[in-house]
Amino acid sequence: MSGLITVIVPVYNAQAYLPDCLESLLAQAFRRLEILVVDDGSTDASARVCEDYMRRDGRVRLIRKENGGVSSARNLGLEQAKGDYIAFVDADDWILPHMLQEQEQLLRSRNADMILDDYLETGEQDREAFRERIKAQEARKKNAARKGNTSRKEEASPEPGQPEAGEAACILTDAAGYVNDYLLQSGTRCWSILFRREAVGDVRFPEGLSIGEDLLFLARLAPRLKRVLVRGKKDYCYYQNEAGAMFSGFRPSYMDQITCWELAEKELSSFGGKARERVRLGRFQAALLVAGKLAETDIFGTCGTAAGQKIPEDEYKEYLRICYRAAAGAWKGLGRKGRGQLPVGCRVKGLLFLCVPPGYMRLYHIWKRKKRQGGR
Repeated sequence: MSGLITVIVPVYNAQAYLPDCLESLLAQAFRRLEILVVDDGSTDASARVCEDYMRRDGRVRLIRKENGGVSSARNLGLEQAKGDYIAFVDADDWILPHMLQEQEQLLRSRNADMILDDYLETGEQDREAFRERIKAQEARKKNAARKGNTSRKEEASPEPGQPEAGEAACILTDAAGYVNDYLLQSGTRCWSILFRREAVGDVRFPEGLSIGEDLLFLARLAPRLKRVLVRGKKDYCYYQNEAGAMFSGFRPSYMDQITCWELAEKELSSFGGKARERVRLGRFQAALLVAGKLAETDIFGTCGTAAGQKIPEDEYKEYLRICYRAAAGAWKGLGRKGRGQLPVGCRVKGLLFLCVPPGYMRLYHIWKRKKRQGGR
């Protein structure tokens, strides 16, 4: 018999997107859902949107809390979850109708602890197309209701271009295989995954970090995993919000990327040399990424950050010191063989940064400024 799935949706000022997320959850072919919307101190109408959906469907529940970040919201959801399985969906994303049904069936039939799916990268046009499909489905349901022929199959019909995926499409691996081949190979996300509740246990997200919290949650979870399923079906629609952190200018929270990779190395040390090498590759690339964001501001704080503040000279130097220390430590730890796995361009930039940090920052700043001005 199918178990109950708890879907945890952390929300902060997402009133424009939350209806799409909830519509996709209510349209799931899998019906035994508990949908926990955790409002993390929103100042917009997010809570009111959720209340409207609660009146429409009793599977939706609103949990309100003071603002504490996405990790604290997810952790509160985990504390209150009643499901046999756990899924996380971000409020600006949506999922296709058969995702949870197929994941739950595969977890049960293969006695696995979690199943990781691939995802679709989506933008505004995809969102508009999704909304049009929802409107069309609602219109068909109303028409069917008037004729006395309501069909649940209609409600959960698959979207165009999405092939059916069966059990044969899955790869079964153990914890070490998951860590080395997926988690540390750009699989550092907690969404598009269905977890068995018993496997999660008391593992929680690290609070106080705004970037990299998914990686650390999964790193903490990894030692508890015995059987992991991975499939390439893209049923999770990830919305690329250009106002998000990865598309914005430098902000102090960017330093969390370095912190999370440093902590991940400790969490994953038991998985051996291959895992340590991959973590160091991630730490080196994160250090260069953050240094690049820092270089985009005018040197020594004559230009504002993404939030509009100016970076004082002493803070700028401290951020640069942290980036350099992280890059240098990872570079040394990787050794010649490990460094050979970095893309050539990354190695060249890394060497320049490690040899002459101020010169690298100045050159990077000039290059980015010319790109913004169209001088490619």
